[in-house]
Amino acid sequence: MTEEPAGPLPGVRKPMTAVLRWGTTGSIVAMILAGLIGWLVAGSQGFWGGILGIVIPVAFFSITVIVALVTLRVNPQVFGAAILGSWVVKIVLLIAVLALLSGADFYSRTVFFIAFVLGTIGYLLTEAIIVIKTRVPYLEPRESSD
Repeated sequence: MTEEPAGPLPGVRKPMTAVLRWGTTGSIVAMILAGLIGWLVAGSQGFWGGILGIVIPVAFFSITVIVALVTLRVNPQVFGAAILGSWVVKIVLLIAVLALLSGADFYSRTVFFIAFVLGTIGYLLTEAIIVIKTRVPYLEPRESSD
């Protein structure tokens, strides 16, 4: 007899929803700051470098969170495969986007690099802090059939 998936994977929905909510809010603030600082440092090229430097890592990490939330109701093997598949697709897309940007001159590469690194670190720190601080039960109580 095979076991049916028990619904949402325990402990995934709450932290991933919080990561998506706080990550989006923080990303909007970071994008505004990066664009503004980039503009002050390098004009319009700095503005676009700052914006792109935040948008790319945020999109990269947000896709994982969205895939996790969408695939909660499947068994853990399918969930893991979906997450792994999303990473492969994201790596290919990241390489393609960076290749397209390599010849462009509308953005400051220095501002882009700094914003990209800070955006990556910021999103990962936000995600880690939220996951660590989220209270999730280790066991889910079963309803009695009485």
